[in-house]
Amino acid sequence: MHSWEINVPFTIQRARGETEMNAPLFDINYGILSNVQLELDIPVEVVQKRNDSTVAGPGDLLLGVKWRFLEEEDARPQLAFYPQVQLPTGNQQRGLVDGSVSYILPLLAEKNWDKWTAYGNVAYVVQTAGAPNYWYAGAALNREINKRLSLGGELFGNSPIRSREPSDLAFNLGGQWNLNDHLNLLFSAGRDILGNTKFMAYFGIQILVGDSKQ
Repeated sequence: MHSWEINVPFTIQRARGETEMNAPLFDINYGILSNVQLELDIPVEVVQKRNDSTVAGPGDLLLGVKWRFLEEEDARPQLAFYPQVQLPTGNQQRGLVDGSVSYILPLLAEKNWDKWTAYGNVAYVVQTAGAPNYWYAGAALNREINKRLSLGGELFGNSPIRSREPSDLAFNLGGQWNLNDHLNLLFSAGRDILGNTKFMAYFGIQILVGDSKQ
């Protein structure tokens, strides 16, 4: 408890000739109990449009709380509920955000054995301002290569997030490089298999203070 996990990634997503970036995203997590963690995400949005114009500014804030209600034991995975709300704090008129509130209701699972870790999640996302609600699901498998490096892959997708748009299915490959007990490098890249055919990449620093096992 009373631990901090601060992730500072740079992300990029490119589709239909338009590039969106978080440059950077401040993802701040605080463990108030051994099984409860609070989250605050503060993004800096950068959007490069088809006409080569670029706009930048604060994005929408994300607030969340993760409650691990079932601990891992023998063949049983750990389970957590992770409700989040995205607040329309960014500038919609400049095209940085959608300008509406979203409620994200995920259920998370994790199982460890030997040098392997498996993750899974399924979420229902409630959108406002006329956008359709949708489902999101993903699964990831990581392996510890040595004491400093772990690598893995992720498959994830969602039902349509906007009217008359297709569902998405995408993959990511990436890993984590442990610099020391309190500092890690995180990296991944991937693209859609089905849907809008977008490319995405992530590179960031993770800072851990206290007991980071949440």
